[in-house]
Amino acid sequence: MAKKWLLVLALCALLFTAAACTQTAAPTTAPTAAPEGTTAAPAASEDVVLDVVGESKSASFSMDSLKALPAVEGQAGIKSSTGKITPPTAFKGVSLIDLLDQVGGLGENMGVEIEAEDGYIMTFSGDQIANGDFITYDPATGDEIQNAGPLTVIVAYEMNGQPLDEKADGRLRLAIISDKNNQVTDGHWSIKWVRKVTVKSMAEEWSLDAQGAIQDTIDRGSFESCSASGCHGASWTDTKAQEWSGTPLWIVVGRVDDEFKHGSDVEPYNRELADAGYTIELVAADGTSVTLNSADIKENNAILLANKVNGNQLTDKDFPLRLVGSGLDGKQSVGGIVKLILHFNETAAEGQAATPAVAPAGEEALKLTGLVNAEQSWSLDMLKALDVVKLQLEHPKKGMTDYEGVRLNDLLTLAGLKADATSLIFTAADGFTAEVKLADVQACKDCLVAFDDDGSLKLAMPGMDSGVWVKTLTQIEVK
Repeated sequence: MAKKWLLVLALCALLFTAAACTQTAAPTTAPTAAPEGTTAAPAASEDVVLDVVGESKSASFSMDSLKALPAVEGQAGIKSSTGKITPPTAFKGVSLIDLLDQVGGLGENMGVEIEAEDGYIMTFSGDQIANGDFITYDPATGDEIQNAGPLTVIVAYEMNGQPLDEKADGRLRLAIISDKNNQVTDGHWSIKWVRKVTVKSMAEEWSLDAQGAIQDTIDRGSFESCSASGCHGASWTDTKAQEWSGTPLWIVVGRVDDEFKHGSDVEPYNRELADAGYTIELVAADGTSVTLNSADIKENNAILLANKVNGNQLTDKDFPLRLVGSGLDGKQSVGGIVKLILHFNETAAEGQAATPAVAPAGEEALKLTGLVNAEQSWSLDMLKALDVVKLQLEHPKKGMTDYEGVRLNDLLTLAGLKADATSLIFTAADGFTAEVKLADVQACKDCLVAFDDDGSLKLAMPGMDSGVWVKTLTQIEVK
């Protein structure tokens, strides 16, 4: 299937990471917080580089007054949305906690909105700021890892001992630092050209479970990054003059409409599949759902998943996302959306079928047969050349255990499922079989075909009975 080059705006790739900090002694001078309702002005000869707005106080900082606060140093690196790793680099700056203390601190149920000079905005939860609660990745492999040490959010003004490159980073940027160089974080948290910090009421964390040709969990930070001005952000005003803002639905669908992940060398949306026809089911937390056709949303920026109204996060029954836009009736404008499911018809499914994989003679490790568009046969080396992940999963008898392998749903995607497929039969080398409903497997993001220490394959099926954690797996049949 033809894929065209997509020029990804640099703003969409903002990302950084790391943990722990080394704090220097406090300098003898520090900026004075302004009285309630006012803004502190720096010395007349100094330019304001950062405004910090608290619940009842605000303060303005020049570069010199920022550097008068206790300095924090550490290593920060990022993993971009395309999987590219920027290795950890030395940063120096002021911890966000220390800045917030200048304006009264961070209250309960409050978060922080970071605004860049170009209008890009990202919101951090209180837990992220106070406890460094971020997903971390191995800088060498890009695999998700357990937090390898404390993480600190800083407003950085130096990198590798030198002032930031104003053209590339601005005078200030956000970095999530560690005292070691052994972890990186998602790039959308590493905001460049930082200009303003504002304390705001913070809703709970959320994510959107997107299921299609592949599965993707879109967390709040990723969605906000995509919805930013200059990226894919869009807005729509209803008949009550309320402005809803978020991301066009077709952009979100593009994350899971085929097996190709977003990146600089692929389009974010598969037009051929949209033309072949499929439906998009949006499901709310209370079970309410609405279904749209691919033709109705194809590259339609007037139908969007909104995460804000009039600049504020959604609340109550609309939280975290609401479907809004032109041409939708009242029943279709569902709020509280937590899941997106693409339902392909057989024609569309055949359009995404991969070329049959054939293992070299005598090296076949796993076959995938049955109601698929292209039967697959993989050697162990062929499987290891796919998108391999390392996960810690809970075995029903052994407890938390480390696994390395390929996501089962990724293998099904490569084969292309027929429309009437309903179950999977797993067969072991000794003839043992186990059958699982296809819907249960498709709902299992972390189900793996894992590599065993003896060179064989085994299933890791979190949330399922131990009887389907098949060892010495040799065949998967789709029925």
